[in-house]
Amino acid sequence: MTSNTLSGWTIVFDLDGTLVDTAPDLHLALNHCLREAGHGEVPFDSVRHMIGQGAKAMIEKGLAFQNVELEADQIDALWRSFLTYYEANICEQSTPFSGMNETLDALEQAGGRLAVCTNKTQALAETLIAALQLTDRFGSICGADAVPHKKPSGDHIVQAVKRAGGDPHRAIMVGDSQTDEKAARNAGLPFVFVTFGYGPQPDPRDESIYRISSYGQLEQAVLSIVTA
Repeated sequence: MTSNTLSGWTIVFDLDGTLVDTAPDLHLALNHCLREAGHGEVPFDSVRHMIGQGAKAMIEKGLAFQNVELEADQIDALWRSFLTYYEANICEQSTPFSGMNETLDALEQAGGRLAVCTNKTQALAETLIAALQLTDRFGSICGADAVPHKKPSGDHIVQAVKRAGGDPHRAIMVGDSQTDEKAARNAGLPFVFVTFGYGPQPDPRDESIYRISSYGQLEQAVLSIVTA
């Protein structure tokens, strides 16, 4: 790509399972709050598939994994315990996926704007991204509580694009979940699915979805979209 190939385009990224492998720290936080309340732990491999719709949804899935049903106020207490622990230990084992930094460099050098659209809370998203020294890369970081309706609402992505100074009609969503896919569709945007994340695979018959198995393939996927 040349220095202006992506001029006017915004590339929007999901955070957990797309930019950063956060599963190890989320796993520790989930099991901490479950243990503290007297419940059993959830295996790591199972936690990976519980990520993507926010902390409270992950806790509910962790309880369901153990066939435990709780009242809403009990789940709220677990959620508060989770957030307290996770905020204090948010980047103990979380790392960017291989090749992410180099690919973001290439997208920026080609003139693209970069943004984050995540169902993490705004504070946690900003804390994690800052801990990884990635804040300056993004024109906007748009958490779940920074908008009226989070993903799968398409408006969540649109707001991330606008806050980065971009045009919602010239944007691409990159993510690892059905939530990201639905949000992209609701926003009317092309979607790039990363197969190395946490979500289930989209319908393999859907040829409108671009799929990549590593960050080394993202530049070509983006180029295919902008030159279509």
